[in-house]
Amino acid sequence: MIAYLSDRANALTAVGLLCSGAAMGLVLKGHYEAGVALGLWAIIADDVDGEIARRTKNRTVATRTIGKALDAFSDLLFGSVIPAIVIASFIELPASAVFTAFLMLIGALRLAYFDHFGLDHRGYSTGLPLSYGLPVLAAILLVDHTIAPLELGVVLPAVFVPLSLLHIAPFKIKASGTLVHVFTIGVAVAASAGLLITSRAGT
Repeated sequence: MIAYLSDRANALTAVGLLCSGAAMGLVLKGHYEAGVALGLWAIIADDVDGEIARRTKNRTVATRTIGKALDAFSDLLFGSVIPAIVIASFIELPASAVFTAFLMLIGALRLAYFDHFGLDHRGYSTGLPLSYGLPVLAAILLVDHTIAPLELGVVLPAVFVPLSLLHIAPFKIKASGTLVHVFTIGVAVAASAGLLITSRAGT
């Protein structure tokens, strides 16, 4: 199994999974800014590994299949699990359990649909990619720490319920291409840096 990580794209996906795993550990300990910042690097790894995979010639069927499965699992972690853990920590039970289950179902449904249909010939996908969730969460945390304190137990569900529904909405959005990749990586890097700065300032 480990041998399949010798493939460059799969290795980078594995790095993203490590970032997500470490991010969840930080979030569970209450280090939300640092956790989300690290989770954003999983998005960067996810964005780059696809390009590497497309440029790597002679990848075996097994390598591609395993890489695709790893990539989907990585998407679920940074797209649903990390946001769910952060948001649930600001919501009282039993609403937090319901909200977490809701995000998991939406994320899994979105990924299952994408696994079958993928991108069309123009590079468009159906519904909002899961990679938009964590940057939105980062933006809310930045506003809360730098502009004005927010009632996160109210604001986060109010934003993420409609955002989650957009993941499975029947509209097309550009999800591939140079500009999309540059924008995604740029937003992730900037948001990660901003969160780390505010996190250190608050200590």
